[in-house]
Amino acid sequence: MQKTHFFSLLLVTTLLTGCWSSSATYEGITFPKTTNSRVTFQEEGVPSDCSAFAHVMMNSKLQSTGKDIASAMHKEAEDKGANLILVGISREMPDEDLEENRFDYYGPEYAYSFERTWLGWKFGFDEWDEAGSLTGLGIDSWGNGDITYDNSLIIQAVFLHCGQDL
Repeated sequence: MQKTHFFSLLLVTTLLTGCWSSSATYEGITFPKTTNSRVTFQEEGVPSDCSAFAHVMMNSKLQSTGKDIASAMHKEAEDKGANLILVGISREMPDEDLEENRFDYYGPEYAYSFERTWLGWKFGFDEWDEAGSLTGLGIDSWGNGDITYDNSLIIQAVFLHCGQDL
């Protein structure tokens, strides 16, 4: 009886440990790593030879600067093989106290031609709707170490691979 109880307790503990793990592994589409990703804030800035392969919501850590956010986004994108990042709108997350940046992925199941298939920012609404007010994260603040965001931000992004046929 005691062995059965111990085994059950061990099994439940092992299963629950996985539920709170913060080390989720990305299992989406990747390309060979890149080293010089560019960024655009306008859909019109995406060249016609680009394929979208990752819809992303980045959650920045507290007290991030524009430089911190840009560096983290570029590193994440380049690790996945993106050479262009389309950055969308940002919102504050005043109730989040993130100590590390977090990237949540929302597909797609396959890489697609951005020019022919992009349908807009239609992913991650559960997370997006719970965020606070819009905040400016654009060309003036991107990469700027003098601008600090007191709250965590949630930032829309699409990782793109450009210049090569799929």
